[in-house]
Amino acid sequence: MAMRFGFSDTFQDSLSKLDNQRQQQVKSAMFDLQTGPLPPGFDFKKLQGQEFWSGRINQGIRMIMHRDEDLTMALYVGPRNDAHAWARNHRFQEHPETKSLQLFSVEHITERVIHQEEVTIGPRLFARYDDEYLHRLGVPEELIPSVKQATEEDLTQLIDDVPPDAMDRLMLLSEGKTVPVPKGFQGDPLEHPDTKRSFVTVQVRSDLAAALEYPWAKWMVFLHPDQQDLVGASFSGPAKVSGPAGTGKTILALHRAFRLAKESPSEQVLLTTYSKTLSDRIEHMASILAGGAELIPENLTVMHIHRLAVQIWSDHNEERVFKAAEPSEVNEALEAAIGLRILGPMSLELILSEWRNVIDYWGISDLEAYRAITRSGRGTVLGQNQREELWSVFGPVLENFSESSDAMTWSQMTFAAARLARQENPKRYRHVIVDESQDFGPAELQLTRALADSDSDDIFLCGDAAQRIFRRPFSWSSVGVHIQGRSRSLSANYRNTQEIQKFAQTVLLGTAVGGDGEQEDNESVSLLTGAEPSIKICDNESEETACLAEWLEEMVQLGYNQGDIAVFTRRTRTLGSVCDPALRLVGGLKRRDLQESRPASEEGISFGTMHRAKGLEFKAVAVVGCGDHDIPDKDALSASGDEGDRQEVLGVELNLLHVAITRPRERLLVTCTGEASRFLDTALGRGDAETPGTTPNTD
Repeated sequence: MAMRFGFSDTFQDSLSKLDNQRQQQVKSAMFDLQTGPLPPGFDFKKLQGQEFWSGRINQGIRMIMHRDEDLTMALYVGPRNDAHAWARNHRFQEHPETKSLQLFSVEHITERVIHQEEVTIGPRLFARYDDEYLHRLGVPEELIPSVKQATEEDLTQLIDDVPPDAMDRLMLLSEGKTVPVPKGFQGDPLEHPDTKRSFVTVQVRSDLAAALEYPWAKWMVFLHPDQQDLVGASFSGPAKVSGPAGTGKTILALHRAFRLAKESPSEQVLLTTYSKTLSDRIEHMASILAGGAELIPENLTVMHIHRLAVQIWSDHNEERVFKAAEPSEVNEALEAAIGLRILGPMSLELILSEWRNVIDYWGISDLEAYRAITRSGRGTVLGQNQREELWSVFGPVLENFSESSDAMTWSQMTFAAARLARQENPKRYRHVIVDESQDFGPAELQLTRALADSDSDDIFLCGDAAQRIFRRPFSWSSVGVHIQGRSRSLSANYRNTQEIQKFAQTVLLGTAVGGDGEQEDNESVSLLTGAEPSIKICDNESEETACLAEWLEEMVQLGYNQGDIAVFTRRTRTLGSVCDPALRLVGGLKRRDLQESRPASEEGISFGTMHRAKGLEFKAVAVVGCGDHDIPDKDALSASGDEGDRQEVLGVELNLLHVAITRPRERLLVTCTGEASRFLDTALGRGDAETPGTTPNTD
């Protein structure tokens, strides 16, 4: 049997902390190890009294490996003393019950047990479970005593020590849930789903080069074993998966799309989303998962929903060119149509809001439809006479902006595409998968429904109502998408550290409402630990700039590449007034604007507004300009037509901040000038923030 070669996630993490020159030396040594002969001076030897082997990269750097007759697995690389200490404190083995390969720390076993014998800080979480049961859940035998002694305060350390597969099950136990013993795995331990969570194996030199070149990309496409069932599940109709930020919904959608495309090569599969930025990222992820863009299944299309709408409309209107109506153009037309009309107590803001959130949102094209609509979620009652008065404004505007005119709003375009798609036979797609479905409005979801015949596994929707920033909530069943009995949820956070996840949780208030009025649980459990998020309140923008510059310099010194770092703001102006000067203070850093689609590996600090943060993730993120004068956005609040609008705006503004602060995996900085946003009140210990809510429908 040929020698197999691989590396662990702990190796990736330790490699990323080395400078570029040493990283290249390590990669070169790994190539030689895989293909032979051993590099000169590698000094490959077994550590005395230990199971691990050591290899010399240079005078100060050592690589720690497991090695047997058919497998070499790189586990850690770093300064000599650190590497040897790491080796003393870790074990690598095949678990006798689960048959997965595990790497775990034994450094804290003795001190934890001794500490708990001296004083019990709180209830022991796992003491009532017998040793055999914990062992069958995947807990290494060496760790069972300390696991049984663990209290709530020990969970953070357990997460660092216990293998991830076993820790997942322990976390569920700690929440009082029933955890069945995992099914026995038959086959190569390297192919065990739990093994694949933490270890990469490669067969040829080119595979190793690709894996080492994209350590961050590996995380981007990693599928957790407890999501595998949803990838392979079959549903009798439209299905929905919800989960808080970081629970892997995009990755789940991507893997499901690949599975369906590969299983049915003659059927067309669509993976779509609302945001172009996220669509571009998913395309990049798909190329990584496939091993190259040219290897993505030919029957799989990745395209954001509005680009697809234009494509469908253009296919049916070959001699016409779509022109998107700018919001400012529509507002000017509405104001002109109002003219000198006296519309009673209805303000300009209310009329503009009625256009955005009722007429355009629902594709209303005639007075009868406007009379009949319930205006769900609106805070102001409008009787039939008032609606007729308003139609004297909306009617003329629709003559300028509609399918028969020279320009359409994006909502009108998408409704038109949905109507055309319903007429198509055969349908364009057999399977449609939607990521970030919470941002689909009636037009986008009608188009989704029209793209595929009603059948098993026709529509699969992934989303999180707490991240809704583009569309108002509405009933999915009202546009023909029925998910009753086919709704699932995710709760394990694979992106953020516990510290970031808990901080983000302080921003969310109340419960989020899903597509059919169901409440979505926004609680999640993270198995990662790291640095505490930092909140910096500055006296002026110059101080905020200096604070950001200091943080950026620290991130670079910690070994983060520029492509690992992002800076988000609520206002575009802040990017220029605070963030650009910070880059200049540090020197040697480049700005990369997120509105352009660029590879994840490109150098440059990513800059963008909070809207651009949607669906993205980085190792380190700074959220700048979080003063109460910036978020919630005063312009958006002043444009509210009534109290219902105001509550909706507050909810969206809160979600925007939540989206931004859940982008980092490891490091988070939040800054502001003057008073911090009211949404940070809980995090700052200032009491309860203003709670956005949904004004009940009063029509």
